[in-house]
Amino acid sequence: MEMEQSDGGGAVKRAKLSPGAGEDRLSALPDDVLVLILLRLHTAEAAQTAVLSLRWRRVWALLPEFRVAFAGPMPCSVGPAIAAHQADLRYLHVGVMDATPESVAAWLPAAARRLCGRFVFLNLAGRDEDWEEAAARRNVLELPCFERAATVYLDLGLLGAAMPLAGVFARLTELTLARVRFRGPCGLGDAVSSPRCPCLLSLAVHDARGLDNLTIRSESLLKVVLKQLSGLLQLTVVAPALKEFFVVYCFHIDQNQPVANISASQLVSLKWLDAFDANTVQLGKLEHLQSLDTFFVFVYGTMVTMNSALRTIVLA
Repeated sequence: MEMEQSDGGGAVKRAKLSPGAGEDRLSALPDDVLVLILLRLHTAEAAQTAVLSLRWRRVWALLPEFRVAFAGPMPCSVGPAIAAHQADLRYLHVGVMDATPESVAAWLPAAARRLCGRFVFLNLAGRDEDWEEAAARRNVLELPCFERAATVYLDLGLLGAAMPLAGVFARLTELTLARVRFRGPCGLGDAVSSPRCPCLLSLAVHDARGLDNLTIRSESLLKVVLKQLSGLLQLTVVAPALKEFFVVYCFHIDQNQPVANISASQLVSLKWLDAFDANTVQLGKLEHLQSLDTFFVFVYGTMVTMNSALRTIVLA
């Protein structure tokens, strides 16, 4: 094949092109190679390659990772995009602002079916009183069972949420729930205990509402972190393998006495930055404990512990 070129002086030369020049060799690559190329792009950019040709139309839907960055309220394209996805998702990250239960429910069940790895959902929302009152009046988000996910991090921005009534989180090893307003007939404790979370190793619950009575029974848990569980009245944890246990600002110090029954004979690290009453908080035998953190304050330049009773009992 020949092509005419000018030498700049008006003369025309004929240049020979190598065989195959001008061909779309990129599209001829196998799917797994094209997927590796598209993984270097943001998900939105990768999806735009669908307009290149029929060959490219389905490639982005084979990506094992899906990321949607903060772009205001829930993008209406998230649901159709996940529904059109053809591959299992080893990583799904969705970040939005001021999402509603309805907007999340439109795509979350489909995402749960695709997930086989890590899931992160961040709903950035306001923290003023008016916004919290509005959030409390909204409908409840019915959370699906993430049957194949290994790690789940949900920051719901204080949306009301109900744990799934049925299903087993068969592969889940790490669960973090932040800014959740728990509602519904299924309690968090039922959902995260061993029958439904047989492999769970780490549980963290931060800045939550609606957990007045929390009971966790797990044969697998190694770490539990509970922070700012507004309204918590009673806590029961039975976890024979538990190594680390943190309770931070969950019980109201100036209200009812904290009631807790903790059975964790293998506990190595305990952080109790909360109200404590030796008559109502039972910790059992902690023969393996190596680290204990409690409240400390300074009185006339001298550091004293507010949980002296706790330290006396544990270190006795």
